[in-house]
Amino acid sequence: MSWTETTFLPFAVPEEGIFGNCYVLARPNLGVCLSSVIVSRGICLHTYEIDFTDPQMHLKCPEKFSDFTLENGLSVKALGGPQNYDLRYENQLGACSFDLKFRGLHRPFDPHDPAENPMVFERATGAEDARIGREWANGHFECKGHITGSLTLYGETYQVDCYEGMDHSWGPRKELGTRAVTWISINFGEELAIHLAVPMRIEKGTVLYDPVQFGFVCENGEVHGVVSAEVQANRVHLQPVGNRITVTDIRGKSFEFLGTAVGGHPWHSFNPCHVCYQTTMRYTWNGCIGFGEFGDIFGLDYLARHMSRSAPWRRVQTGGIV
Repeated sequence: MSWTETTFLPFAVPEEGIFGNCYVLARPNLGVCLSSVIVSRGICLHTYEIDFTDPQMHLKCPEKFSDFTLENGLSVKALGGPQNYDLRYENQLGACSFDLKFRGLHRPFDPHDPAENPMVFERATGAEDARIGREWANGHFECKGHITGSLTLYGETYQVDCYEGMDHSWGPRKELGTRAVTWISINFGEELAIHLAVPMRIEKGTVLYDPVQFGFVCENGEVHGVVSAEVQANRVHLQPVGNRITVTDIRGKSFEFLGTAVGGHPWHSFNPCHVCYQTTMRYTWNGCIGFGEFGDIFGLDYLARHMSRSAPWRRVQTGGIV
């Protein structure tokens, strides 16, 4: 009964500070799904600052994931394989709509295939570390692509022309709020794109990043598995506002990126037991400018155990008085 399938697509209009995404989580065995669409302008530290949010639960589950329309107005259609999609959305209250085309730059990356992921035996993807989440322990793929189309927000229309990553997951999955992992996307057009999945930990209120779980470099359409990465970030109220990322792929080729936030928000509505502090970063590399999502995903239980007044380290500091 816990079988789950998901589809996720972030998108941005960086020059306007606009960052949004749509998400579907389906439970075919139960016949239901939830869907979340969110769009914000600039850096939003609080949920009331977010321009648009439409989370709907207990929608009828689609019969197939290659072509479906949900009652909330979201339509997703795969075209000729799992790397090309058309996505449309029309809010029932008329506040937001979009018509987007995602065209993949490569065959989707499978983190469970040792031919694609050189770290598959070094780190069993999600199998033992509760912070990773079962969706990465089961079926999962990532794909980089070019997103074009239009977004209308409260009557104003914006042209969307960005590069981003989308993913799809499937398999048995219980919703427990133990996760602490970041989803990183760095994009410089067709020349270069990076994806990383990196576990996090919180030590005495400070967010730290562990060694990369898996990732890939897509350079001029060729995909190379990542063998190491280092992530650092600074934040305001858990919202990332800047970062530094270094990546080395299986060829021994290394990259360094410096990111500055141009938009972002705490995304509470994609799953009741999680929050994702999402940011669209402006990256510099080799004299070029790129953009991409930096999403710190925390289970609410994990945050409570490490950040609340009842967190063990706080109780030690205060002698048990909180």
